[in-house]
Amino acid sequence: MALGRHSDFNRLWFGQTVSNFGDKISLLALPTLAVVFLGGGAIEVGVLGALRFLPFLLLAPIAGLVADRFSRRTIMIVADLGRFLALASIPLAFALDSVTMTHVYVVAGVAGILTTFFEVSYQSWLPQLIGTENLVEGNTKLQISRSVAEAVGAGAGGALIQVLGAARAITTDAFTFLVSLVALLVIRHRDTRMKAEETKASAKAEMKAGLKTLFGNPVLRGLFTANVVVNLGAAMGDALLIVYAYKVLDLSPGQVGAAFAVMSVFVIVGAVLSEAVTKVLTVGRTLILTAVVLGAGYILVPTGGAVAGFTGLIVVQAVIGFVSPMFDIHVLSLVQGVTPNEQMGRVSGTALSAVYGALSLGYFVGGVLGEALGLTGALAIAGALSIVGGLTLLGGPVAAIKEMPGGDAPAGRNVADTDSALSSAEGTKVGA
Repeated sequence: MALGRHSDFNRLWFGQTVSNFGDKISLLALPTLAVVFLGGGAIEVGVLGALRFLPFLLLAPIAGLVADRFSRRTIMIVADLGRFLALASIPLAFALDSVTMTHVYVVAGVAGILTTFFEVSYQSWLPQLIGTENLVEGNTKLQISRSVAEAVGAGAGGALIQVLGAARAITTDAFTFLVSLVALLVIRHRDTRMKAEETKASAKAEMKAGLKTLFGNPVLRGLFTANVVVNLGAAMGDALLIVYAYKVLDLSPGQVGAAFAVMSVFVIVGAVLSEAVTKVLTVGRTLILTAVVLGAGYILVPTGGAVAGFTGLIVVQAVIGFVSPMFDIHVLSLVQGVTPNEQMGRVSGTALSAVYGALSLGYFVGGVLGEALGLTGALAIAGALSIVGGLTLLGGPVAAIKEMPGGDAPAGRNVADTDSALSSAEGTKVGA
């Protein structure tokens, strides 16, 4: 493991691991506070969820432009400080008996906005911090942290809320952002960005340049298209899965929770084995195959349920969990590896905005189709979309990619046998 002794990455990894666990506390604690203490209901919880994800959809391209103009590390530090202050205001207001639903909405919105700027900057900074040759290992370790937090963080958060109450539990999440902030402060690597007043091009021109890179580069364009379509199908499938488990399979909440816990475990396994799989299959084939298997998993949910009921659902969930992180890790690593550093923020921001838009649309469309066509038909459409997303890579340069680009390699080396695999828009440098 090349990053085992990379002290700066290990500091970032530690800070993000702690912060990921804190996120799971607030993900449960804020809705609990709204419902239990403030008398909210489904609408209030829905608004809180929207405030968590809408900033990515609306602001990620702007966050990308900012990340390309200023120090990404500084943006991350400011975002961590802002999230700490926002979340810490909840237990303070609770102690003063002055917490309101409006206050909770504002905190959720501020946290969502700052998280958008943090995530775009972090994804843009990572290639500089560790080098493109280490991106798969770095993204794998960060994905494992997120997966472990997903698997056990919610349970730990529930126990903490039970003992301390929702408002006080949020204090714990607030302090995890301080841990992340300190980890960033002690990182020695410095990312110097061009200041806005030194930039000759206007913001509009810079945004157009970023879009030209994203859609002019055949590798980036292919990855963007596949990622959006695959995530659209996956979101539709996820929206339908839990309804199918309760209404068709007639499972108990405990059984559904167990099935999702199994999926979380296999997400970790998939992340750990992601690099080994590409060494056997190549990067391009792995991306296509994982998308196809993911889609097939949603299509086979009714078959697995009909044949083996609860056991069948667990098997399908295990398969979905196993392939999902492989697709995500290699899409992200490849985008980071071939995008010019000076445009990384704009490319990442635009991609994140589109993916979150696909996720939001997918959950809605999945529900509508489930009501209109029935769960089995809707799951088939969801799975087919993910499969189509993967198959869009066939015939393009991504399918020919064998390995991730190396840190000092010229464009095209270790990526594909043909120079066209990393060909760029006119005048745009592609390579790490």
